[in-house]
Amino acid sequence: MTTKQSTGIILFAHGSRDPNWRLPFEAILDHFQKSHAQPAALAFLECMQPSLSEAIDKMIDSGIHEIRVVPVFLAVGSHVRKDLPILLEQARARHPQLSITATAAIGEQPAIQAAIAEFALSVI
Repeated sequence: MTTKQSTGIILFAHGSRDPNWRLPFEAILDHFQKSHAQPAALAFLECMQPSLSEAIDKMIDSGIHEIRVVPVFLAVGSHVRKDLPILLEQARARHPQLSITATAAIGEQPAIQAAIAEFALSVI
């Protein structure tokens, strides 16, 4: 049985060549870390560091045995449907002792959808 301290959270986002693009994701990570003791990190599909593989390796090096990946995507396109499962399988092959799972994309969550709708209503 794993404990919460041995479970890491990776917020997985697309990435961009614009360095400021990562700022909202860093704010989400900061908010998470202020609220929870669990190890957490950002990872990016492309253009930014760390990659998902690098974030996983760093967590393993710090003693993490279980990782949950949270796709910080508003919609499920090919990156979440195709690319992420491939990256997770590669990680599992490299680290067979690691338990690694992914949640649904955040955009599929009713609370996120409601928050976006509330924001849209606030600008009327």
